[in-house]
Amino acid sequence: MIGAIAISILMLESGLTLVSQVADPVEQRSFTSLYACKDPGEKHRLADAFINRYPQSWLLAQAYDAAARSSIDLGNYQVALAEAHFSLRLLRENPSLLVLAANLEAKAGRYADAITDARDALEYLDRFVRPGNISQQHWDRVKPQLKSSAYFALGRGLVASGRGHEGELALDQAAAWNSEDAEVFYLRALVETALHEPAKAAADLVFVAQSSSPLAVKAQAELPDKAQRTLSKPFIPPRDRPMETQPSVALTAGYAGSAACQNCHAHEYATWRETGMAKMLRPFKSENVIGDFSPGTTFKEDGAEDAAVRMGVDARPYFEVRSHSGTWTRFHVDYTIGSKWQQGYATKLPDGSFQVLPIEYNRVQKSWVNYWEMIDPSGSQRAVIADFPELRSATNYQENCAVCHTSQLRAAIDSPTPMQHAIFREGGVDCEMCHGPSALHIKQMRSSGVNAKPTLEPPVDFRRINNKDGVRICAQCHAQTAVREIGSGGEMNYSIETSYVPRSWGRNYDEYSRRAFYKDGRFRETTFLVEAFTRSACYRRGDAQCATCHAPHVDDFSANLASLKNHDEPNEMCLKCHGQIRTKLAQHTHHKINSEASQCVSCHMPRIVNALLFKARSHEIAVPTADLTERFGQSESPNACLLCHIEKDARWAQEQLRAW
Repeated sequence: MIGAIAISILMLESGLTLVSQVADPVEQRSFTSLYACKDPGEKHRLADAFINRYPQSWLLAQAYDAAARSSIDLGNYQVALAEAHFSLRLLRENPSLLVLAANLEAKAGRYADAITDARDALEYLDRFVRPGNISQQHWDRVKPQLKSSAYFALGRGLVASGRGHEGELALDQAAAWNSEDAEVFYLRALVETALHEPAKAAADLVFVAQSSSPLAVKAQAELPDKAQRTLSKPFIPPRDRPMETQPSVALTAGYAGSAACQNCHAHEYATWRETGMAKMLRPFKSENVIGDFSPGTTFKEDGAEDAAVRMGVDARPYFEVRSHSGTWTRFHVDYTIGSKWQQGYATKLPDGSFQVLPIEYNRVQKSWVNYWEMIDPSGSQRAVIADFPELRSATNYQENCAVCHTSQLRAAIDSPTPMQHAIFREGGVDCEMCHGPSALHIKQMRSSGVNAKPTLEPPVDFRRINNKDGVRICAQCHAQTAVREIGSGGEMNYSIETSYVPRSWGRNYDEYSRRAFYKDGRFRETTFLVEAFTRSACYRRGDAQCATCHAPHVDDFSANLASLKNHDEPNEMCLKCHGQIRTKLAQHTHHKINSEASQCVSCHMPRIVNALLFKARSHEIAVPTADLTERFGQSESPNACLLCHIEKDARWAQEQLRAW
């Protein structure tokens, strides 16, 4: 199957989008030359030279990718697989390389690895939009071939693992996505023969025998009867696109609002009201303001002599912002944004749009900060405080913030600026953003009661749904890469079609600033929470979802700002699945039982992610390693051991982990 798809077609051009972020012009030219080279031998030589000269480059994943593809062209499959694995270690979400790796693994008899990589490739092909520098026309040709090749490797792995019927289904999809590939039909014929399906096998063999494939001669020899060569065409099933269904009655009945939940779910409602989600956007009340607006308070930008913002209170708190001309303009606080670690403020304009004020108050540091300057790429317009009085779209709340900070947001489709004038049912994240529209449920409870229903029909009970669906619900707000589309009725963060959770694709990771990542591929910013978690084996091979550890209905939220289910005994969140460690914790951790180092999260979810001026825990739950720390250094590949043992180095950590 490797030879059935041109490697040049499979090559995804992600490296070119990153070159501009590399500071060294010589390094840029070296990679560009590597990318442009067409001869496999010379390309591999250039890839090796680049890797050896720039062992800490941001472009290592792409360089190893190019090396692997060149090795395949040269027939060096074992070398190619090693190169592909290192590239995928730095950037797992590379479906074209996963497809190649899966086929190489199947060829080498590494069937479990082939199954894993093929399934990952298929997931990412259905999760991410096309790469930004590949045309839609080109992607429409490439994607079906990628899916077919992934299903081929998956089918081959499943069959060889003794799961013939599952393998046959995978090969059915391989045929559906590329109905001209004789190799797919030949392998499927062998499987059908083994499964005692002679008519189907004969139809596939006829197809191969009549093709120009090198397998045609073998297929002709294996046909049981020459007369069968006139059989009908082989079976081609529908492609595995999600089935379109009509909206459920519960969805079409609509939303009732969070207050309607209070009567029957008093405890859940009361505890939710105390959470950060419920308090994400609130109309101004003096008791909700955490920022320092005392008279005389000012904010100066780094290196500036004069204040950029003055704070004060008249009827309510206000900001006075200085423009480029030196003019001061006053904006009152009409809404508070956030309540836990940091709080922003919005002012409402006469036309109904909100503008987010240019600085926020950080509770941890007890100071005002220019948050946009901290999180945006250099050159961000909205980080320029003196621009704020111009009230640009970059600081408009509805367009930039409300999709995650409000509930049932709908664009004003009759307005010339529909997103900037969007309206919402409730500020913050309400009950129905997570559980779905509840109007029908309330109506039923007031009459005959609720009948049995599908698990994903609203209102959703998170205890009954699988982990993929559970994470998908949370990803509405906690996935940075989500590409959002406005629905036919203006829906921006909910749906009225087949599910209340909008179908969203992800933007490819190479389209983000490198400051969002460590050089070892892990996420550096907490805004990529779901993306990090979905890399974890607990999610990919287990049943873990966000609700495994977190709940928006905890009784002690003021002392449990992360809404942890086992706040006082955090190891219990892990031991529920890893119970074999419970009685030998010290043996497992090599530290005293009651020490910080014997907390599961200390090693497997270290505090290495930038949050609101503090380090949050990585949600890429993983076993610590140190070889990449040796390559990139602790600053670009932080090792959990060295967060405590700061006097040691990566080599020491690697030796300790080898002996674990």
